[in-house]
Amino acid sequence: MSPTSSSSPLKSSPLELPINIIPLPVGIQRAERIPFHWNATTKIHSLGNETLPIEKYLSESLAQRTGITAGKASSGSNTIVLQVTPSFIIDGPDWAIAEAYQLICTPQQITIVARTPHGLFNGVQTLIQLVTSSNDQWVVPSLTIDDHPRFQWRGLMLDCCRHFSTVPEVCRLIDLMAFYKLNTFHWHLTEDQGWRIEVKAYPRLTEVGAWRSESPVMGEAKVGDGQPYGGFYTQDDLRTVVAYAATRHVTVIPEIEMPGHCTACIASYPELGNDDIPEWRVPETGTKWGVIARTLSPKEETFDFIAKVFDEILPIFPSPYVHIGGDEAPKEEWKNSPFAQKVMKENGLQDEHELQSYFIRRVEKLLHERGKKLIGWDEIQEGGLSPSATMMVWRDWKWAKQALELGNNIIVTHNEHTYFDYGQGEKPEGPEYEMIGNERTLDKVYHFDPIPEGTPPGRIHQVLGCQGQLWCEFIWSPDKLDYMIWPRACALAEVAWSPLKSKDFTGFQQRLVPHLDRFDALKVNYRKADGSPAKPYASMTRRFMRPPLT
Repeated sequence: MSPTSSSSPLKSSPLELPINIIPLPVGIQRAERIPFHWNATTKIHSLGNETLPIEKYLSESLAQRTGITAGKASSGSNTIVLQVTPSFIIDGPDWAIAEAYQLICTPQQITIVARTPHGLFNGVQTLIQLVTSSNDQWVVPSLTIDDHPRFQWRGLMLDCCRHFSTVPEVCRLIDLMAFYKLNTFHWHLTEDQGWRIEVKAYPRLTEVGAWRSESPVMGEAKVGDGQPYGGFYTQDDLRTVVAYAATRHVTVIPEIEMPGHCTACIASYPELGNDDIPEWRVPETGTKWGVIARTLSPKEETFDFIAKVFDEILPIFPSPYVHIGGDEAPKEEWKNSPFAQKVMKENGLQDEHELQSYFIRRVEKLLHERGKKLIGWDEIQEGGLSPSATMMVWRDWKWAKQALELGNNIIVTHNEHTYFDYGQGEKPEGPEYEMIGNERTLDKVYHFDPIPEGTPPGRIHQVLGCQGQLWCEFIWSPDKLDYMIWPRACALAEVAWSPLKSKDFTGFQQRLVPHLDRFDALKVNYRKADGSPAKPYASMTRRFMRPPLT
């Protein structure tokens, strides 16, 4: 029987009502009162125009879930009040205050107050999770919640280069992220196997670099499938995603990879490559997974190219950060390039690692001139780390400790805990379930602590947060994407938001159960505990994307 808007008394004790919030709030105080009833008489009252989009989001979300649409009111009982007030404050840094909120629920009224719309939006997500069915009624337990995040960077990275996600698919992922208070979407947009962003000054990037002649066969990575594959985002597509993310208070960070992982770029504009090495030839956009031994040449034409790309693309992204990759850049071409060796000699560089540091610093200067800050994977410290760069630590913890000692900020993306392209444990047979080896199980993600062991208290603030990674070599479809992300991203959300002392994996598993029911309602193909997909009819196989007719 489905819940109704009945106003009959609740039969069970108010203290028996579940509180299944993910991520777990900082403080919850329950009250021995009857709950608030969400029904046909409920009204929502927004204090201030800046809260109106959040009111609309709350109303639509609860209507979708319960079938009941709230009205509007300025006062009265059975009301939800949304308020942004500058006087709301907690004991913490400015970024935590900006996302903090208080939620007070009595039988007559729910009040959510925050200092900013972002904080209010976080409180609304908590309220949506609190609404529960009991005795054929929709209710919210009487309580007070005081909440704020542990880390300011709570991210998820999606690689759209190996396999492409459409704009609606990306927006759907952002929607799910926001529900769990993940606030940063790291969008990997250029790679050996595909350049995915329109640059009008360089049309061949999408005419050539966005398409590859084939991809590895599912289950046989060394065999090509003979099927053309590709796709790209127009600049209007990028704006659509950024604007949608803003409504969910999610920041979009673009990643434009350099100086390695640039085969698709060099295939489009060969003059950017190290074309002076013996037996050099123009490459094609990458058709195999793994690192390809191609790097951009450190010539002035390359930096002019990067500057023009930045001039077109960076204004689309309001984020102060731009990710430039910087990882897995093979040095063989530079070793064999007379021009690269000349650059090293002229700049007093001892080896090719220092040449990479020189390259990154040149790129960072271009970013600073455009009001942006540089983020790179932890290889950017090889050959010397710029004092103003932020580093994503994905390999050994020693790189995190080294960067902290140097005074750099870091985001912890350690592959032992946050690489969602890795296995999760038991899974069905079949090539469509192929994934990178090793296990990053739900409990392994949950037991991750982004603060490196032994970090001095005075350097903890340099750890901006953490992020989950989904590299998409083996992500052939939206259903496979869901299967690899959820519910592991729920565990990561709690790592990033909740106090370390409150973490309890058993309690998390219990709170997760109704969230899986919600995933079912939203047709999210999450991984079930036995390894099977939530949707038996899920299409885990490749979705072919062909180049347009020319």
